Amino acid sequence: MISKKQYIFIIILAISLGVLTAIWQISFWVTALMISLSVTLIVYAPFVWYMYFSKDAGKIGYYIEQRTKQPILQFYSSLANSDEEQASEALHLLKKKYKSPNMTAIFTVAYAAHQNRLSAVKEDILMIKDPSVRNYYEALLKIEEGDWSEAEEMSSTLTKPWMRESVKASLLHEKGMPGQAHAHEERAIELTNGMQRYLLVKKYNTLS
Repeated sequence: MISKKQYIFIIILAISLGVLTAIWQISFWVTALMISLSVTLIVYAPFVWYMYFSKDAGKIGYYIEQRTKQPILQFYSSLANSDEEQASEALHLLKKKYKSPNMTAIFTVAYAAHQNRLSAVKEDILMIKDPSVRNYYEALLKIEEGDWSEAEEMSSTLTKPWMRESVKASLLHEKGMPGQAHAHEERAIELTNGMQRYLLVKKYNTLS
């Protein structure tokens, strides 16, 4: 998870803090706490930024690609790049790591959605605890099954704006209206940050 630049920065920071605390005669425990907090910030701040806040899809993708040894990042990177073999391998690792039925259901359904086979994982969709995520996939399932009117009705009840736009885009593609679908795709992207933004950008670039 830590890049070479982060390692170097941590070493420089530790040395600098050590020198400064010696000059200012700060206690060992205060110094240790300062170093610990600084290292935590250096390690996790980039992860939180790129996963949840960044709007730069290129930089998000680069950050993820450098850390695909982590199963969860390998999984989403594989989905974004339509690498079925790597996605399947990562999904297997995630199922071994996460024993929660809710977590395994989320990964299983995300993989199935990428393959346009949500009809094969209906029971998994029902196991997703977050209503917004569950309803989103149920709406996409309705589109897959050809129940467009139900999907359209469900899209209006989705609590997250990007999900509403994404479902509308998928529905319009099925109806053979790519121009109108593209407008909703653009809005969906603008309403997202971090990993979700990256996944949508990659998905819609593939469709276009």
